[in-house]
Amino acid sequence: MLRISYIFIFLLFVANAKNIEVNYSVEFGIVGEVAKVHAKLISDSKFYTLDAKVSVVGNIAKAVTNNLKERHISKGHMLNDLLVTDMYQMIKSYGKYTSTTIYSVDHKKKKVTRHYKKWKNGKIIIDKKIKLGYYGKDDMMTLFLNLNKHIKNKIKAKNYIFKAVGADRKNGRVDIDILTSSKLKEIKNLLGKGKKGEWYSTVVMHRKLYHSKKGELAVRMSSDGIVDKAVLKDLIFFGDIRIIRQ
Repeated sequence: MLRISYIFIFLLFVANAKNIEVNYSVEFGIVGEVAKVHAKLISDSKFYTLDAKVSVVGNIAKAVTNNLKERHISKGHMLNDLLVTDMYQMIKSYGKYTSTTIYSVDHKKKKVTRHYKKWKNGKIIIDKKIKLGYYGKDDMMTLFLNLNKHIKNKIKAKNYIFKAVGADRKNGRVDIDILTSSKLKEIKNLLGKGKKGEWYSTVVMHRKLYHSKKGELAVRMSSDGIVDKAVLKDLIFFGDIRIIRQ
């Protein structure tokens, strides 16, 4: 089954806006478009809600994924103009199966709880709740919404390490690298030259995405905090996977 949920994290918005909607296309190698994503952010001075729906397109993608459908929801509060996650939920359905994963964040006790439930033909087959071994204020969506504030200098080469709820299963680690000049040239050739104010990075999620070992993506982000393009490179069978803002 295609792990579209982990590609989906690059659907980013302008964090200080009250109502933003963004559409993305996911493309595989020479196959072309295999999925669409529609995402929406609603926020005010106190709270925010992020809601994104992922759906596969085309007969091949639908057959491979059993007509996969996903929805990702993040809810939380605002603190110093940052989005702070209180709850992150992933809902999936494919073939006979439906599942939901809910991450609940207790900021006072600095703990994260993961509750996973799965149904087959409407009958529950898994119901498991565990306390995770890490704590984070960001989830996989809010991390990138907050990047413009997390990373002040977007030109100087440096490795940043973040904790994101829903990322690496052991410790939530996500690495974001601002590139050296030699690597930057290579990434620009891959992603295309951006407009004024756009910046580049690589993102490592420390988990296997398709046949990549580390889940490393090249990312071009616009000056307003929205990803224009991201690429997961050189995968066996698939070729590059591209996430493109529409």
